[in-house]
Amino acid sequence: MVPVKQRMDKAMRTAHLLRINSYMDIAIISMWTASPRADVIIGMVEASLKGKGPGGEDEELLEKLRDLVREGREHHREGNFPPAMARMRVAHDKIALHLIQLAGE
Repeated sequence: MVPVKQRMDKAMRTAHLLRINSYMDIAIISMWTASPRADVIIGMVEASLKGKGPGGEDEELLEKLRDLVREGREHHREGNFPPAMARMRVAHDKIALHLIQLAGE
């Protein structure tokens, strides 16, 4: 049996990561479609990565995501689509794999 507090912490962590994952979905689609708002949407991803996550247990992942998204945004602003998309896709895959791992705990 899993204590209630531990279940709540896991639920909060999962919800936080799912929100970031959703913003990443939108940002990647915006980049693929060459939306003029792609930079703003990537900024939404960056904003959702600020601060510590619930419980602080995902900080190592969040730090990696911050770096990847920041680099992706820089490349996007410079018009370098392949490296921008590569950074965003790696960040997206990392969060998806982390969510799968979290579900198995």
